[in-house]
Amino acid sequence: MLKGRVKSPFCQVKVLYRRNENEPYNEPYNTKMMFKFLLTIGLFLCSVAGMEGRCGSMTAANKLDDLLKQFEANPADASNTMQLLKELKLQGKPNDVYLQRYFQTQNEADYVKAHNWSIIRDYIEDVNAPQIKYVLDNQSKFIQNFSRDDVFQKLDNIFVGHLEKYYGKDQTRYGQYLEYLKSSGYEHYDVVSDYFYIKQLRAERKSEDYFYKARKLFRYFPENRQMIKEITDGALEIMNDVSRLKVIQLWAGKTVEVPKDFEAVYNYALISEKCGFRDIAKKYASVANNLAIQAKDKTWQEKAQGLLKIVF
Repeated sequence: MLKGRVKSPFCQVKVLYRRNENEPYNEPYNTKMMFKFLLTIGLFLCSVAGMEGRCGSMTAANKLDDLLKQFEANPADASNTMQLLKELKLQGKPNDVYLQRYFQTQNEADYVKAHNWSIIRDYIEDVNAPQIKYVLDNQSKFIQNFSRDDVFQKLDNIFVGHLEKYYGKDQTRYGQYLEYLKSSGYEHYDVVSDYFYIKQLRAERKSEDYFYKARKLFRYFPENRQMIKEITDGALEIMNDVSRLKVIQLWAGKTVEVPKDFEAVYNYALISEKCGFRDIAKKYASVANNLAIQAKDKTWQEKAQGLLKIVF
């Protein structure tokens, strides 16, 4: 049988026990000391948890420092350079200086080597970089050594990214660069051009042409989730053919693999409803509603409530 007593404000705990009612209460150990011991252990564990977080950031910093030292010692080391570029990307730090210094150690003819192509493909985003110009001028060499889709996907994304700076803002420069690509004989000129032309088809409500351009763009920009989201939005606006909407819906699923974008989730739920996929529509309508509530966005909340009424 136990008996307890707590003294405030210092939370002194005293625990007594006896085997039966006829025996007096006994105090087997100093519970005040035990409490201090447990408190000390708790504080120690908390400090260890905080230290682990700091150690994680220190480890990342140390790793980057080591890679930078190795780079300074030998900037021509492709393996170390790729690790350095990867670490810089993970930490959200610029890499322009290191890319420039690395390629100063390489001959142009060596750009077609596997390690150099990997660096160009994964880390160079500047359309005016000499490495991109070399790939453009020597497409056949790269296609012979690597995947045709890989080479064109890199170039297509570079050109689209550059043109997006001017589309709808500076039509003169936009038109001039498109003309440059056309006159250069770039094989995927039509792909880059259609990336923007589909916006015009949406405005003109040409649903059939819109659908065929959408399928083409899905083929060449399979990881461009922003584009897929915009195409889905356009399809909901101008398309009614369920069989075609199902094709768009299939691709729209890529935009909700990580369901954090309210507009993408909303569109996916709505197009799923139009295609007759009720369970999917209900699931993502609920997700959209939760996102709107979390964001405390009144416009989103109104849209989400309207969506719930449609699918439930």
